[in-house]
Amino acid sequence: MACGSCSSSNGTGSGGGCGCGVGGGCSTGCPTVNIFDWMPEKAPSSPNLVEVAFKHRRRAYFRNDRKLHLMAGDDIIVGVQNGMDFGHITMTGELVQLRARSSTTYRRVIRVANSTDRKRHQANRKSEAEALQAFRSAARKRKIELKPIDAEWQHDRKRITFYYTTNKKRLATKALLSELRRRFKTRVYVRRISGRQGAQRIGGIGSCGRELCCSSWMLKMPKVTMDAAKKQDLPLPMDRLRGQCNQLKCCLNYELEQYVEALRDFPRTKDKVGTEAGTGIVEKVNIFAKTVKVIYPDRTIVVLPLEAITIHPAPGKM
Repeated sequence: MACGSCSSSNGTGSGGGCGCGVGGGCSTGCPTVNIFDWMPEKAPSSPNLVEVAFKHRRRAYFRNDRKLHLMAGDDIIVGVQNGMDFGHITMTGELVQLRARSSTTYRRVIRVANSTDRKRHQANRKSEAEALQAFRSAARKRKIELKPIDAEWQHDRKRITFYYTTNKKRLATKALLSELRRRFKTRVYVRRISGRQGAQRIGGIGSCGRELCCSSWMLKMPKVTMDAAKKQDLPLPMDRLRGQCNQLKCCLNYELEQYVEALRDFPRTKDKVGTEAGTGIVEKVNIFAKTVKVIYPDRTIVVLPLEAITIHPAPGKM
């Protein structure tokens, strides 16, 4: 079965393994990131684990106790708390053992998914839009200030999870949960997620014109601080530095290491430096042109090449 977004098939009757243009949220559960298995021929150690991806690239490890012949790209049914869920294998073999943490609590792979399982999975995904609308309406009726992000059915429909973001520290959701349980007649969970996680689930196009990194290839989202923008001397207004999640853009971290390495050869702003015309104060540096803007005591400003200045050591470092 080919992925509906990228129209590829792995020839095993299961969709995915090809990347996805909708942040891993397509009907076949196609993950957006494929890990290259550089140890495919090495015999796996015990326990025989497989890495499984769920909706929006949520991943977990499961034990293949039944010794099923599993390959990356297979759709499978796995055991979860209080039921079963539908997943997509992203990695097998020894590399999984190296990536997974030692634990005896891994749940089991039940079976390889069949055509009935895939039809139910697709039906669950289609009904999630309706469920999310019900969640939105119920929250609006009770005047609960939250932004519904996503809904996710467990494969056997014994559980549904709603994801939301909010600026409030605490929300009263007890009455909301009761209403949703009466409507769906199953276990209902509401989970608060961060703005970055919300953007990852919704997806979209960034200011660069490409799909959001968090919804296309990033598995982990490291913290981004304002210091990253300052080190790169980005004179942009804050709204230009923020992404769709309303947080600092993840791409501010991409070249930060190179900027930090390059800045080691430059004086810092406000440092005293020596030049042929005398001593001045550093106002700004340009690591691309390798120049330093220096202001003298008489308020004269000049731009000099890096090699034309002498960095004065800070007090106590003589």
